[in-house]
Parts: sequence; structure tokens; C-alpha cells
Amino acid sequence: MKCYEMIREIYDQCSGKPHSQISEIETDDLDAYVQGKISRTSTCEKSVREDGSIIYEILTNGIKERYIFTE
Repeated sequence: MKCYEMIREIYDQCSGKPHSQISEIETDDLDAYVQGKISRTSTCEKSVREDGSIIYEILTNGIKERYIFTE
């Protein structure tokens, strides 16, 4: 299993500013990990930054979340 630092940002609908949580996780499949955290009604977009960070942008019922993973 790979170990990742995960930053989860949940954006406040009023101010638009994120509330962040940082944790470490272990997984071999980030896609499956994120899918297990979100609703079936959510939309999810994945991107990879030049530095290798993997980002998932999620929208659920108007609430925006962002998961950022680094090894």
C-alpha cells in the first residue's frame, strides 16, 4: 500500500473559503478511496499537477470539496 498525505477542503457556501483537514491515508487505489467517501449523486473531476499531486474536485448538492493527495 502507498501512503499519502491527504488535504480535504470543504468550501463554505457563504464565504467561499475552504475549511481544511490534513491526514495520512494508506491505499493502493485513490479512485476507489475517493468514490467511497462521496455520494453517488456527486460529480467528480480528477487532475494531476506537475508536482505529482492528485486532485479530486467534487460537487455535491452545491457544496464544493477538494481532495489533494501527495506521496
